Amino acid sequence: MAVETIVANLANGTILAAIGAGLAVGLPGLGSAIGSGLGGAAASGVIAEKPQEFVHGVIFAALPQTAVILGFVIAIMIVGKITMGMAIMDGAWCLGAGIAVGIAGLTPIGQGPVAAAGVGSTARSPSTFVQNIIFTALPDISVVLGFVIAFMMVSKVAAGA
Repeated sequence: MAVETIVANLANGTILAAIGAGLAVGLPGLGSAIGSGLGGAAASGVIAEKPQEFVHGVIFAALPQTAVILGFVIAIMIVGKITMGMAIMDGAWCLGAGIAVGIAGLTPIGQGPVAAAGVGSTARSPSTFVQNIIFTALPDISVVLGFVIAFMMVSKVAAGA
């Protein structure tokens, strides 16, 4: 892309929307990787002693991935709205949506230690599995709220604007 095109796009919403799409999936991707890494590390330790806990460990390690899935949906919605020369306000809505779901999508960083503790707790007392799933899922409320706001913001942008 020529420098002139890039400079021209700074005066419209195209670049803002592109940054929003990147933030929408990038930040939750980082949060989910950290959260799942913590849960997965704990699960790896547990299955060394109790291989039958593998399925529980996978569930706890996977729960933090919901943030990146929701961020990915918003990123796809944003990319579907991007056109060359889109209005700056449309780009701002897309950027705001990316920031909303992106920051909310960092929640798994705090969710990972809960998942890790849940793996250990469930291994010691299998009857606590459901309670530990609930504890691990609770931080996802923040991600869902960020997703809803981001969805509403992207919906403000006209298709092919």
